[in-house]
Amino acid sequence: MREITKDILLTVDGVRQTFCLTKLDAFSGASLLRMTLRLESIRSAFSVLDLISSFSEEELRSVMRTCLNHTAVLLPAGPNPVMTGSEWGYPELEHDTVTCMTLVVESIAWSLQGFFGEGGQNSLPARPDSAP
Repeated sequence: MREITKDILLTVDGVRQTFCLTKLDAFSGASLLRMTLRLESIRSAFSVLDLISSFSEEELRSVMRTCLNHTAVLLPAGPNPVMTGSEWGYPELEHDTVTCMTLVVESIAWSLQGFFGEGGQNSLPARPDSAP
């Protein structure tokens, strides 16, 4: 069976929290893939940080919203979406750039895994507090 969700552990304000990523839908994934193909560096090695830095302000906001709309924080009461549309579903992250960017990088890497071969996966930045 196809895996479309993945749990990762991150430390937020000194507390370990579990987040559930859902792979991007086909339309969002194709749009993201189209943006990645603009980069010359993609042909040799995939770097999510290079990709993010190549986005315009509008593209970055769109990609961040898309990825965060496909992410939930797992709370004792159940999963809570990080974003719903353009609104924060989990407002604790609204001013947490590091956690949001980590979730976005993880989402991009996981959603596009397989498109860029082994070089893609190996060139992703290591995240010391994420679960395998």
